[in-house]
Amino acid sequence: MPLKPGKIPPDLLKLALEKLKVSSEDILVGPKYGVDGAVVKVKNPLLALTSDPITFTSKDSVFYLMACNINDLISMGAKPLYLSVNLLFYEGVTEEEVLNTFEELGFYSKKFNVPVITGHTEVTPGLKSTILSGFMVGQVVKEVSPEKVRVGDVIVQVKGVAIEGTSIISREKQDELAKVFGEPFVKRCKDFLYEPGICLFDVGVKLIENYDIRNLHDPTEGGIVTALFESLQASGLGAFIDGDKIIVYSETKILSEYYRIDPLGLIASGSLIVYTEKREAERICSDLGKENIPAEIIGEVREKEAGILIKKQHTLKELTPYERDQILEVL
Repeated sequence: MPLKPGKIPPDLLKLALEKLKVSSEDILVGPKYGVDGAVVKVKNPLLALTSDPITFTSKDSVFYLMACNINDLISMGAKPLYLSVNLLFYEGVTEEEVLNTFEELGFYSKKFNVPVITGHTEVTPGLKSTILSGFMVGQVVKEVSPEKVRVGDVIVQVKGVAIEGTSIISREKQDELAKVFGEPFVKRCKDFLYEPGICLFDVGVKLIENYDIRNLHDPTEGGIVTALFESLQASGLGAFIDGDKIIVYSETKILSEYYRIDPLGLIASGSLIVYTEKREAERICSDLGKENIPAEIIGEVREKEAGILIKKQHTLKELTPYERDQILEVL
C-alpha cells in the first residue's frame, strides 16, 4: 500500500526496527520506537566521524551508503562502530519497500558489524526517489594524517582501479557492451561493485590494525591520479609516481580502450592509497599478495620542490588532477 507524506505508521515502523536489533553491552540505548537518539559507551577517547548521502535510485543504495561511510572512516585510520541513518522515503513508497530497506540495513550492519543505532524516517512530500543519509562513528585505531608523511616514504596502491567506474559503466551501457563483448563480460564488470568490491572494510581494518601507516586516502571522483594529487598537496610534498606500476584491472582496461578514456581518471572507490616507510610497504604488499589482494609500490615521496611527477611509458610529466571524472565522457 502506498504511504502518504508524514511519519511512517507506528506498526510498520516497529516491524521495520525489529530488523535492526543488535546486542552489545556498549549500546545502552539503541533503535527503538519512541526513542529519538542513542546512548553508547566510548572506550577510546579518539573518535572519527563522517557523513555521506545516497541520492540516486538503486537497488544497491544501502550497500553504497555503508561502503561510502566505511571508506571515509578507514581513510582516517578508524574502525567503523555505529551508523545513524536518515531515511527520506519518496511519496507513494510502499510498505514492502520500507521493510526491504530496513532488511538491507540489518543485513549490512551485521555483515560489517556496524550497528544502526538511531536515525529518522519519514515519507517526504515531493521526493521522486528515496534519499538515504548516513552519519557514521568510528574508533581511531591508527592516527594517520597528511602531516605524518615524510620525504623518502613510499606510496602503495591496494586493490586496482577503477572498480566503481567499471561497475557503473557496465550497468549503464550493458546492452551496447553485451553486443560487443558478450553477456559474461558485462556481468563480471557489473559485479565489480561487490567483487573486487568498492567497500574497504576488510582490507582497511587489516591495514590499520597491523601496520605502521603514515596516511591513507581512498580514490573516488577523478580517479587515482586526482587522489594522489590531493593527498600529496595536503602533505605539502612532492613525489615520483610510476604510472606503469599502477594496478588496473583487465576489465577496466578493455572498457577504457573501447570508450577511449583514461582509467587513471575514472571513479575509483574500492582502491586505497597508503603512505608508509619502504620496509613496511614491502611487508604490506607481501602479506596482501598471499591473500590474493593486489598491492603495489607505485611511487616515492620527495621534497615539495621536486614537484609531483608521473612516468608513463618512458614519458615523465607533471601529474595533474582531472577536473571532470572520465566517466562523464561515457555517460
